[in-house]
Amino acid sequence: MDVSGDLLDRPPCRPDVEVSGAEATPAEREASVETLRYAINGFLAAVRADRAARTAGADSPQVQRHRVLMTLADELDLDAATLATVVGMPLSQVSGLLTVMGREGLVEGVRPGRGRGATVTRLTPAGLRALDELDTGFRRHWEAVVEDLPAEDLRTAARVISRLTGVIVPSR
Repeated sequence: MDVSGDLLDRPPCRPDVEVSGAEATPAEREASVETLRYAINGFLAAVRADRAARTAGADSPQVQRHRVLMTLADELDLDAATLATVVGMPLSQVSGLLTVMGREGLVEGVRPGRGRGATVTRLTPAGLRALDELDTGFRRHWEAVVEDLPAEDLRTAARVISRLTGVIVPSR
């Protein structure tokens, strides 16, 4: 399913008109804010579609592997049930993936401490290298998508997204 801002019924954006915040008329500023709002709504629709695909197990195996390895690198040792919850995948799918990645030497199961407790999964040095390779591939893809945008536009986009994050996740 292709979800993008272009599929949404958004107001026209006039790229031929350069208008800074100080020079914009109230109508031009309102049109710009409305265009941004529709673009963000398209982005959020894509995030929801991605989340739904994850829940349905429709991610590519490479994306699933990356998500599990990245979570283990960030969270250190997790049991399979907690890991499944954190990555948003069914437990059976995570268990199967951990079995395969264990055979590949990317993860290992260990018992925490001396007491009773569930086995937790930990990245191996090979798992850290595999994560680095996947990160490099995803970063190349990410950079290719934005390579034609000027650095100032990227900084502006980062500031806008940071501010809008406060709308989505208000400070408590």
